[in-house]
Order: sequence, then C-alpha cells, then structure tokens
Amino acid sequence: MRQCGLVAVMLLMLIAVGFGPSANAQIKASNKNGEVSFAGEHAGMKFEGVFERWNATLDLPPSTNPSIIATFDLTTAKTGDSTYDSTLPEGDWFDVENHPQGNFKSTKIVASKDAYAVTGILTLRGKSLPIEFVLNQKGSELHASFDIDRLAYGIGLDSDPDADWVSQDINMTITIR
Repeated sequence: MRQCGLVAVMLLMLIAVGFGPSANAQIKASNKNGEVSFAGEHAGMKFEGVFERWNATLDLPPSTNPSIIATFDLTTAKTGDSTYDSTLPEGDWFDVENHPQGNFKSTKIVASKDAYAVTGILTLRGKSLPIEFVLNQKGSELHASFDIDRLAYGIGLDSDPDADWVSQDINMTITIR
C-alpha cells in the first residue's frame, strides 16, 4: 500500500481548481470545500485514500494571468488501513521526513465550454515533472481524474521497482464543491 502515497501526491496537484470557466475571481480551495483522493491496486486488491490537508489558489480564465498553485501535506495521506497508513510516510514511499509537502504549479490553462485544460509541474519527493489534466465543471463542482506514474517520482522504487505488487499508475481524483 506504499503506492497509495504516490497517488496522494499526484492528486494534490489537481486540487488547485476553481469554480467554472466563467469565473474570474481568485478561488481559494482546500480540504474544507473539496477532496483529493488516490486509488490503485496492491497485490491484486484495490485501495483508495485521501489527503486530509491541502490548499490551492486558482485564478482561472478569463483572468489575464490564469494560474493554479496547490500545496498538499503528504503526512496526511490516509487510506483507513493502518498498515498502509503507517508505510506511506516512510522513506521508500512519501519520505515525509525529507519531503513533507508536495506541490503543483500550472504553466498553462486553457478554457473551453465546461472545462479547463491544465498543464503544469507536479513536485513530489523533490522531483518535478510535467503533468496535464482536464478540469471539468458540472454545475458548481469542478472535477478531474488522471493517472500518475509513481515510479517516475521514486515512490516505492526500492521495494517494488517493477510494480509487481503496487500499481505503477495511481489514479488521482479531485473534486471542488
């Protein structure tokens, strides 16, 4: 379940979402008005979890300088399974002693009818990699779902470098209400 930590980190970058393509005011989002979750498989069994603390500031189009900046507290990744929850903070997984936070910073945001195409940099465990996702608007909610490669960030690389036990791709889901 160490892969859960990687998934949680990827989710945090997606949480920096606002309230719809027509909005032009700055939006403050956090675990108080949304959720960042992660899911994958361990030994053939599905697992899922959430980041209990995260925050984001969104300036969405039509803003003249659209941006999303998000920070998530990796120490708060929880699955509800004590074994997984105790391994996520360890050095091979999130390594919270050296990297207690992950972050996301957008580099480009393009609005369409009911969505935003977001490009940016996700940083986990000191590794910054590009990522893209679509943030969809349904009513007053924003939602995104995408996969991240845990091995690219060095998550669980020592104990499961071939992804034999834990999914290499971790699904991240972000919901802002």
